[in-house]
Amino acid sequence: MKSKKKDEHLERMRHSASHIMAESVQYLFPEAKFGIGPTIENGFYYDFELPRPLTPEDLPVIENKMREIISQNVPFVVEEMSKDEARKLFATQPYKLELINEITDNSVTIYKQGSFTDLCRGPHLASTGEVKAFKLTHLAGAYWRGDEKRPMLQRIYGVACENQKELDDYLSLQAEAAKRDHRKLGEVGQRT
Repeated sequence: MKSKKKDEHLERMRHSASHIMAESVQYLFPEAKFGIGPTIENGFYYDFELPRPLTPEDLPVIENKMREIISQNVPFVVEEMSKDEARKLFATQPYKLELINEITDNSVTIYKQGSFTDLCRGPHLASTGEVKAFKLTHLAGAYWRGDEKRPMLQRIYGVACENQKELDDYLSLQAEAAKRDHRKLGEVGQRT
């Protein structure tokens, strides 16, 4: 049974990995518009509006940039600011502006690491170097705020684990499950 402390650390690591991924995407696509990047079971995702559709071939490029950021061991720095200051900071980020406008407090928190700044409640790890084992797994489309009348964004999914063995074991289990997916085994009554 996992301890609560280990679960909290893993949650922070996955959330930190989503910010590192966003910084990597910003490096590759400086004109990117950022949605949200929460943790999910076993991993994380981040939604983006980008100048071109991503392909599976983009994932290793983004992963390599993430590894570079992780190796630099840059601190995550939290800062509180007024909503007006945040609106100026995120003036070119329409999705962030929408989120800022919905916050009922007079101030918001942002997290910085390196050249990347994000609107975020946190928490994060102390530095990028604490993110251990991760893998970007797939791409999907996602309507902003889950509303089909809103823009379609590109979502990048990833998984993160405490160490490489846990990640390898998880990915191996996922690969085995995919092999047994009845939707891919063939149609009923199909002759081979």
